[in-house]
Amino acid sequence: MALGDYDISEERGFLPAVDPLDALPPYFEPWETAARDIGALLMTGRLRETVAALPELSPEGLATPAERERAMLLLTGLASAHVHASDPPATSVPAVLARPLHRLATALDRPPIIAHASIVLANWRRLDPARPLGTDNIDTQLTFLGGVDEKWFYLATAGVELAGAPGPALLTEAQEAAAEDDAERLTTCLESLREVLDRTTRAFLDIERWCDPHVFYHRVRRFLSGWSGVTLEGTGTPPLTLAGGSAAQSSLIQAFDAGLGITHDDPLTADFLGLMRRSMPRAHRRFLRELDSGPSVRARASAAGHPPLTEAYDAAVRALTELRGQHIGLTGRYITRFERGAGKGTGGSDFVPLLRRAREETAARRLRR
Repeated sequence: MALGDYDISEERGFLPAVDPLDALPPYFEPWETAARDIGALLMTGRLRETVAALPELSPEGLATPAERERAMLLLTGLASAHVHASDPPATSVPAVLARPLHRLATALDRPPIIAHASIVLANWRRLDPARPLGTDNIDTQLTFLGGVDEKWFYLATAGVELAGAPGPALLTEAQEAAAEDDAERLTTCLESLREVLDRTTRAFLDIERWCDPHVFYHRVRRFLSGWSGVTLEGTGTPPLTLAGGSAAQSSLIQAFDAGLGITHDDPLTADFLGLMRRSMPRAHRRFLRELDSGPSVRARASAAGHPPLTEAYDAAVRALTELRGQHIGLTGRYITRFERGAGKGTGGSDFVPLLRRAREETAARRLRR
């Protein structure tokens, strides 16, 4: 598979190969201005009146994929800010915002709500364009309340994607090696993949460096939460119940599953992870389907006659199990300890049993237990 056909970069993985746009054409300046002022408008209680006063702009004027992704970030950010500007949340989004958002989301084949594809993959800019891309050289383009903690939550998550960037190429090469019955090449791929998974886990834990759990839970988290019965006025659609932003919407983590043959058959995990794919960019979903249906790396690794291959496969699965285990720990520190009842993730899941079950299903795929 040619990764470019799936909008995947050899160097950046699922992050865009070209830096995201930092501004739309002048026609869309009202969206840019409102999104730039989200934090101040929330603080002063003027967010909803500002959204209601926006001119209704046509998304048909968005000429390139990069412009459409920029607009999706702005519109879903404004919509989530509007819904969650108060407690309880609003139950509708004004037509001047809802109609262009609905049309754009339909064109992109994604739900009209903030998600990983926008708030992480498309929400950064390089501080110095002459320097390489890395978490030491990026800033956010959109935040809800602002501050280091919120910025770092998105940027460190982009750093997770960057740490795992060699993964897609290794997974496709591993499937090619499995199809060719090349045990040595497959062993090398899996050993490299285990190293990528280890780096991804370290990057995941780096979220804690600048994002304080208390700040995340009490100030940031609600704007990433889903909707329950929200009407997009003027669109004719019924009230929407949608999942918010979630790590499960990362194509990277689901690619590791697909390439290694990690199956999630429990309805608890299967239904939720399948739902999360709907929020991924269309080309990334296609890539995951190709991996799902490709040659089985696990079946080749389980064949007798090459013990180093079996061990390399199990080491990769252990590394993915560890990543999921660390995710459980991180959610405990950022969410569970503040909850008085059953905790719901921003994606709308009962996340503790779901994450535990996903880890168990991953560990169960080892060949030697």
